[in-house]
Amino acid sequence: MDTGDRSIHRRHLLRGLGGIATLTAVAPAVLGSSSAGAMTSTVLASGIPEVVGMHSELIEDVFARVQRRVNDGLFPGATALIARRGLIVGHRAFGNKVAGCTEPVTLDTMFDVLSLTKVLATATAIMVLVQQGRLKLSDPVASYLPRFATNGKASITLLDMLRCSAGLPVDNQRLDELDELDEKTVWHAMAETPLEYTPGSSVLYSDLTYRLLGRVVEIVSGTDLGTFAHAHIWGPLGMHDTMFRPPPELAPRVAATGSSSRRGRLVRGEVQDEQDHALGGVTGCDGVFSTAMDIAIFCQMIMSGGSYGGARVLTPQSIYKMTRSQTPQVTAAATDTSPLNNLLLTPKGLGWEIWTPRFSHGGTRLSPGSFGKAGGTGSFMWIDQARELFGVFLTNHGLPEPLDEPGWNRLVDSTGVVEFFDGMIGAVADER
Repeated sequence: MDTGDRSIHRRHLLRGLGGIATLTAVAPAVLGSSSAGAMTSTVLASGIPEVVGMHSELIEDVFARVQRRVNDGLFPGATALIARRGLIVGHRAFGNKVAGCTEPVTLDTMFDVLSLTKVLATATAIMVLVQQGRLKLSDPVASYLPRFATNGKASITLLDMLRCSAGLPVDNQRLDELDELDEKTVWHAMAETPLEYTPGSSVLYSDLTYRLLGRVVEIVSGTDLGTFAHAHIWGPLGMHDTMFRPPPELAPRVAATGSSSRRGRLVRGEVQDEQDHALGGVTGCDGVFSTAMDIAIFCQMIMSGGSYGGARVLTPQSIYKMTRSQTPQVTAAATDTSPLNNLLLTPKGLGWEIWTPRFSHGGTRLSPGSFGKAGGTGSFMWIDQARELFGVFLTNHGLPEPLDEPGWNRLVDSTGVVEFFDGMIGAVADER
């Protein structure tokens, strides 16, 4: 189905995906790497780019291009970080935390990273529970959310949900008036959402899916998603600036994403997505606030096989499952047809987006097998395991209104995210 010429709303971006394929699980294996360094528990340090085979001048060019876009008013502010082989070769802050105000972004500014939540919290939390023996990826979702069994969904597994192949829509459009409903009714309505395509036949990126996965974490762990993530992911890694619902005293450190007509105020320190805000700001889909440095720690943990600074969060086998394509029923050739289709329909890992060469927001120069994540406020991270390289790019561009094909194109173009990651790869010197 060609969606390139359609106006696509975030709540119902695609319908009627066709095609049937049998999904085979990727066998767990220890991470491979171009060097042994990827298996060590490296603690990030700052240093000169040339030490790790990168060009200082070309890295400065990457940052200058971000500054130019801020100067042109394409978004208020940003932080950006590039690291290779455990060395931070550049970490910069740009612009202001609030549009139209002189309130400079600093290196420790916290951003609403929106869908990066799916990896920073939800998918990783599920894998932690699997490692603890409290979940299996083959478990039916209805084992934990009984109402999910309605409308032909009884056999859908956690694995189907994590790889966005469960048959669910991008979102439940019945919940557009969410704040008029009580929370119990809302969660029941989410669980009962009818299928939009045959489970396992296609891929469709889904906020709804990850909200439900967050509920599974809470039911199994007996605590809210933020508390679990802090105890088992962020706390052990030293990601002390990563959290849901930053307290009021941290507001001056948080970048604002814009105004909300629904809330009647500037959105600062609150998740921008209206549905997640109405649910209390702690969901498996959106809601995490973080800094470029904290996300860099998370990326280094992934590159180091699941540990950082002596703390192990994930096993190498869990990392392998998360970061390799788990969706052989789709190919990049058939689905990488536009920037939005790239986000929605291309191959997926568990939480992660797998790099494809045409319209990826990770650019055109990443190594095959690279993986990353985008947040709708203008937040991005990509890991190029083959080059032992990653980049984090956080902006307060804010959700496009509406978030349709042209809106997503404008966000990608305005932030210059493709230019950022292509420039990062271009700064690698030891391949020349």
